[in-house]
Amino acid sequence: MPNTDLPDEIREPAADTPQDEPKLDRRTAIAQARAIRRGAAAMAMDESIKAQAAETASTILEQAEPEPPKAPLHKQTAPQPVSNTTGKFGWLDEVSPSEPERPAAHTDTDALLEELRAESRARRTAAKSAGQDGAPAAAEISGEEIADAADFASEADAAEADDAEAAYTDDAEYGDDKEYDEYDDDTAYSDDTEYDDDTEYADDAYDGDAPEDQVIRELHVTNETAPMRSPRAAAEYQAVTADAKPFVRRLAKETEKKWKKEAGTRRAEETIRRTERTSAKWNIAVCLLLLFGIAVYNLVLERPVKSMKENRMLAKMPSFSNEDYLSGKYTSGVELYYNDTVPHRDDFKEMTQVIRKHMGLSGNAVLIGDLPAAQQPDPESPAETTAPPVTTAEGAVTAQTLTTVSAAVTTTAPPADDEPEREGEMGDNGVLIVNKRGIMLFGGWETMGENYAHILSRFKESAPDINMYSMVIPTVCSFYTPEEFQHLITSEKANIDYINKTLVGVTPIDVYGALEKHKDEPIFMRTDHHWSSLGAFYACEAFSAEARVPFARIEEYDRKSKDDYVGTLYTFSNNIILKENPEEFFWYIPRAHFTTTFYNNSFGNPREGDYFMNIDNVAPVSYYMVYMAGDDHIVRVQTDVHNGRRLCIIKDSYGNALAPWLTSSFEEIYIIDMRYFQLNAISFLREHGMTDVLFAMNTFSANGDNGAKVEKIRTQ
Repeated sequence: MPNTDLPDEIREPAADTPQDEPKLDRRTAIAQARAIRRGAAAMAMDESIKAQAAETASTILEQAEPEPPKAPLHKQTAPQPVSNTTGKFGWLDEVSPSEPERPAAHTDTDALLEELRAESRARRTAAKSAGQDGAPAAAEISGEEIADAADFASEADAAEADDAEAAYTDDAEYGDDKEYDEYDDDTAYSDDTEYDDDTEYADDAYDGDAPEDQVIRELHVTNETAPMRSPRAAAEYQAVTADAKPFVRRLAKETEKKWKKEAGTRRAEETIRRTERTSAKWNIAVCLLLLFGIAVYNLVLERPVKSMKENRMLAKMPSFSNEDYLSGKYTSGVELYYNDTVPHRDDFKEMTQVIRKHMGLSGNAVLIGDLPAAQQPDPESPAETTAPPVTTAEGAVTAQTLTTVSAAVTTTAPPADDEPEREGEMGDNGVLIVNKRGIMLFGGWETMGENYAHILSRFKESAPDINMYSMVIPTVCSFYTPEEFQHLITSEKANIDYINKTLVGVTPIDVYGALEKHKDEPIFMRTDHHWSSLGAFYACEAFSAEARVPFARIEEYDRKSKDDYVGTLYTFSNNIILKENPEEFFWYIPRAHFTTTFYNNSFGNPREGDYFMNIDNVAPVSYYMVYMAGDDHIVRVQTDVHNGRRLCIIKDSYGNALAPWLTSSFEEIYIIDMRYFQLNAISFLREHGMTDVLFAMNTFSANGDNGAKVEKIRTQ
């Protein structure tokens, strides 16, 4: 058809148009094609003119420069979610698997135009066949449709370019520094934004009330050309994804809840670790401060010399010598000194006992019930025995019992039908608690006192002109241990008899026999390891008879007493039974006149005083110090007796109670403790004109280290 009636801007190019002119770029060609289409629509009413305009627009687009391939703006560095045509995640396309897969939108402009031209030619051919030559068919695609298609294709290309540019932008959704910003808790799954039913999926072109045929008419271009721009496609998509939206929101909330829980758990773990580190630092600091404080406390504060509660002198710092250092004796002495002289040691021991009481602890809490009798151990079998209980150099009694005792306290047997049921309790340091009495368990055997007998015999050889007597004093276990517990001890009588028959030149005093006759009387204290003043009276009576000196009757003494006495056995055993059952402490003061002078251990610094210490302000555990206020000094007693007899008592703490009973028997009495005496004993005896020497030791001392100290004062 001739095109002379068309406007200049929509006429076909002349045949002689130069072909070597530069081609228009793609955007300019699209703009010109769109102008031709709009001009034809405004000026022409004939459909053929509109068709001609469409062909002209197509020719302009064909002659334009081809669109260069689009390259990604940035290299993809992270896996991208699979997207469908709506920009949502690909799994939403699988929500309704029964529907056919929708074709993707055309994005290739050339292919789209080719399809439009082919369809236009087909319609014209069909119209000519129907006898309508020169007029376009009713079903022919108009130039406006071609232009709309061209516009849509151009816009799709631009949208694709924008999507590509957004998809590969480093600083956007998949930026290096914000890789997971898409899943931010406060934005990605917000119910009011991304999945808002009223916003994201709203389609202004679709009216829900419009009838279906109207929607179909509006989809003039088939669903294959632009399926995602149509209202029906939006409606179908909304129907398909209607059930998926609540699931997505629920999944987002559950995921957020899990993330918050995990974050809370990690924060709690970090808090715990931080707290543990802080606590460890504080513990280390407190421990170091405590250790430093204890060290300063022990080094700076004054160390005690005497224990009032244990009624003894505490250890002293040993003097240094190369021999003692090489043998280890010096270091052992230093260790003993620091362990035994802790500042306020008596207060700490009392505090410990109170704590044990409130904790329900009582000694070792080993109950002994009606134990079967055991045979006496073989004295020659070292596997069956250990060293006996001894009085240490500082005067504290330490019970080192037989190994058979340890086995016995863990063995019980039912009592016989005709025997009453009795129970005992083993406290600390081998102290048996029975019938509210503490009993030190003697574990020596006969020959263990043999060395002590030889020491006394050598003493006699050094001073043959002096009368010497041995008074080995039995302890409470010989007279108050119930029959069912006799197997826990060895015989003190057998041990004393062996010592007495081994002595050479020394006269033995049978104290065991004298005390046994009066065992029904309070000859021993119930809560203390010492004997009582009454027990000392019967021993002195036996001694005065053997020494052939006068002896006053007990009626010539005044009896004194104090209540609430709890002695050293409570301290040794830590047994609350003894503390809850105190006893009466009593002593006798002679009516005969005598004077007392106290000296230091080198017989210097004399001072007069009372032999009997005032104990009104003394703790009950120290009542035994009523006799000459302890052991660490030399005491001289001068009486009104004029028989020329002078007595020296070499003793342990048992000998403190003897001197008052002999104030009617000797002119002078000297009392020295071999543990503290600093002079040569033989020279001392001769210098002061001694006529008699009495060695007064309990069985624990005679069978232990105190025998060696007797030898030491003889040779030093």
